Amino acid sequence: MLDGRADERGVAAETRQMLGMQQLCPHGISEQWLLAACGDIHWTLIASALGQDGLRFRAEDGRPLYAAFCATRLELAPTGELLGQDLFIRSEIAGLGGARTGSRHVFTVGGRIVGTLLMLSTFVTHDETGSNCRIVRARPDREGAFPAAGPDLTALAARATDVSRGLRGHRMALDDTCRIEPCPALDFNAVGLLYFPSFSRLAETAAPGLSPIRMRELVYLGNLDAGEAVHIRRTGSETTIAREDGRIIARAIEERAS
Repeated sequence: MLDGRADERGVAAETRQMLGMQQLCPHGISEQWLLAACGDIHWTLIASALGQDGLRFRAEDGRPLYAAFCATRLELAPTGELLGQDLFIRSEIAGLGGARTGSRHVFTVGGRIVGTLLMLSTFVTHDETGSNCRIVRARPDREGAFPAAGPDLTALAARATDVSRGLRGHRMALDDTCRIEPCPALDFNAVGLLYFPSFSRLAETAAPGLSPIRMRELVYLGNLDAGEAVHIRRTGSETTIAREDGRIIARAIEERAS
């Protein structure tokens, strides 16, 4: 169970987690668990910075609002035996202008840094159709006091913007792709969106048997409704995920253990 405490400003937190089966995979810390756990920390720090209790955000017009992830960059170092050891997560939230926020998470075990995670989010809501394919940006109903983002988060935001602009209006040809149907009960979150750790799971499912991830930078460009399938194409170290209509919803680059 995550055991955490925030600083007096609510913009940083220290979290301790004993590493058990849920948190580990055969190669070390589970990417799926790490993304989900830090996603919750990210949301909690945003709520603290906005001066609100709980994680139910609202737009200025009262509609439910979600801090949807635009990009993540995970780096993991090789590790030895971790079962039963304590993982410490040092997290900080920052502002990037407009409705965008970023967080930086540093992971240590036994005083040694074993990884880092950068996360970039923006506030979104559903339009009148309720479709996940038509989520739109919106501003929260309150202002927060966020520290300025550091150079690593600023650089991630710039790369994510470049990817988004470069792929805007493009559709991926679906021949020679891996088609996967996400599971509504497992791959979607509480508000019905394809959960952001599921993008990494889908990328891994499309390329089984590869060596462990050392770095994955993923830019999230869209979402899809439950019951739809995705098409995945790998080209070297790059993975592209598209909906059935060819619209690209994610692009990832990665580095793996030799």
